[in-house]
Amino acid sequence: MTSPDSANQLERTPLFDWHVANGGRMVDFAGWELPVFYQGAIEEHHATRASVGLFDIDHMGQIEVHGPDAIAAVDNLVSSDMTTLPVGHAKYGLLCAEDGGVIDDVIVYRTGEDTMFVVVNASNRDIDLAWILEHVDGRDVEVTDRSDALEMIAVQGPNAVRLVDDVSGGAVGDLERFTSRHIELFGTNAIVGRTGYTGEDGVELYVEGGVVDVWTGLLDRAASLGIDAMAIGLGARDSLRFEPGYPLYGHELSRDINPLEARLSWAVDLTDDAGNEKSFIGSNALRAIAEQGISRRLETLVMIDKGVPREGSTVIDADGNTLGPVVSGMFAPTADAFACNAFLPREHGVVGTELAIEIRGKAKAATVAKRPLYRLS
Repeated sequence: MTSPDSANQLERTPLFDWHVANGGRMVDFAGWELPVFYQGAIEEHHATRASVGLFDIDHMGQIEVHGPDAIAAVDNLVSSDMTTLPVGHAKYGLLCAEDGGVIDDVIVYRTGEDTMFVVVNASNRDIDLAWILEHVDGRDVEVTDRSDALEMIAVQGPNAVRLVDDVSGGAVGDLERFTSRHIELFGTNAIVGRTGYTGEDGVELYVEGGVVDVWTGLLDRAASLGIDAMAIGLGARDSLRFEPGYPLYGHELSRDINPLEARLSWAVDLTDDAGNEKSFIGSNALRAIAEQGISRRLETLVMIDKGVPREGSTVIDADGNTLGPVVSGMFAPTADAFACNAFLPREHGVVGTELAIEIRGKAKAATVAKRPLYRLS
């Protein structure tokens, strides 16, 4: 991370100068000055689906929990079962409040026998750190914010693993999904995880300094190998995550949304692998919600009429009754359709149901679609 000048209070990653020099259109994202696009969001979207996209995601946070009680401490914090997570493996989960609302969604790596590595969203870095510190009280652990010590980038797309495997001397090709290891590349050390947020294969890199050399080295090596690789901005990152149905905190997830409504019951382990009741913060509330059943659920709608659905638009039925708000809306390039996500009453969430979205004061026809809009074949 680099400090902004006195006239600009936004945080900047070490790649800021590279972004500006290479045509990045910089915007404020969660207090960080980041590129929304370089060539164009649609072109960058297709480039990632076709070959390789590089993403500067150093605004995200990394929190390490180390000590004899690390596994138990994180298991109490996260909705998914951490007790059987092997060293070198990772798992998606949620930090929940006592009422079941989502504080953040996270990926947890077990990087050592007594070390858990929690990756959190940029907008929630301080909130998550405070939450973790508060709720490991009494356990024999040390909590360290490593966000400023590590520099995070993602390399995604069908040629991503081949590229990173080449520059790391063959250290990545045999990694399975949601596993990790320490590697060396371009003269620096990194943790590599075969994880990502695009619906494509690829990796995320946690670099111990020298991220500019890694970034430019990857682009140069891709060119020498005949691999098309492109830097990708926030615009394409949003559409890439939207199509495979991945949530974005503050949109599909929030303190007012529980994981069951958000279609994330698969990331909520109310029992452990042995069939015993798993206890974590929010588990009692989510257990009660699961028994009672949810009244609304996240759905995806595809536009029939011409119109661009945006966050805050309203979904209505044939009689004009309000059903729920749009929480994400955009053009989905792979699906070649304008689409959106909204929380709808269960009876209105049947695939094929025709509804409408109010756009600029007019009701525009849309239909409930089968999720996800894109799945890697």
